[in-house]
Amino acid sequence: MVNLYSQLFTQSHPKSIPGRIIQFPITRMIIAVLFVLPYLLFHNNVIAGSLAAYSGPLRSLFLNTDIVLSLAILLLVYSLYVKWIEKRKAFEISPKGSLMEFGIGFLISFALVGFMVLLMALLGYYRISQLGPAKIIVDVFFSFGMGAFIQVLFFRLILFRLSEELLGSWLAFLVTALIFALFHLGNENVTLWTTISMIITDILFFAAFMYTRRLWLVWGLHMSHNFFQDGIFGMPNSGIASLNSWIQPEIAGPRWVTGGSFGIEASLIFVFLSFVVGLILLKMVTAKNQIVLPVWKRVKSPIN
Repeated sequence: MVNLYSQLFTQSHPKSIPGRIIQFPITRMIIAVLFVLPYLLFHNNVIAGSLAAYSGPLRSLFLNTDIVLSLAILLLVYSLYVKWIEKRKAFEISPKGSLMEFGIGFLISFALVGFMVLLMALLGYYRISQLGPAKIIVDVFFSFGMGAFIQVLFFRLILFRLSEELLGSWLAFLVTALIFALFHLGNENVTLWTTISMIITDILFFAAFMYTRRLWLVWGLHMSHNFFQDGIFGMPNSGIASLNSWIQPEIAGPRWVTGGSFGIEASLIFVFLSFVVGLILLKMVTAKNQIVLPVWKRVKSPIN
């Protein structure tokens, strides 16, 4: 069985002390962020401001085109980091099979979110108040796609991937899940339970990335989750109330079902379902031999 994770380890093995420092995973996290961050800062402070000031008939077209171009630029910048610093091809973002992997992830999250909406509707906890214009669907598809991509880029391709190379899969998951949950502490309606629930449901995203060792499946999962939860069905997304969704619903029911003001991510039912799907994926990950041992337990360290 091919260890896909080995294709994501650095292929640069310098003997000099400065070279070893550069190749240390934590150092490479910083370098990777420094590759990506300049464009994000330029975009958010220059391009986004110009687009925000435009309110003409082509606003949606310009915004969505900007998202597509930004995605392409960020993928290019990340691939340059991998090529120049890690001296390898960026297997994790290679396009072969990307549409199928993204589509599978998209359908999994659609099934999870759709099941919750159907259940709440049958119980009388979810009612459609009104529908917005169809163009909203296109706009939120692009915007949530970009938002999910940024999070996958930082939390999966950089933080988890590089910490896993050092700490192994399980410790890297704990570090990434905890930081991911802490990252959302500034959101509205956060409680101790919502933080715990995010760590539990992160098992699904963690397993999805480990299964393919690529961007596309976990991106499809993350994007679809946010897109359907907030952009389509109008529910709070990680505590943030929906501002622009196709469906404007009325939601009233017990928190353990609906998740209350935090959204279904705090629903006991949704957390359980995500946990189960995550465990199934983890079993597939184990069968595929994709668990990485900590560097101190590997026979030959790929960073030495």
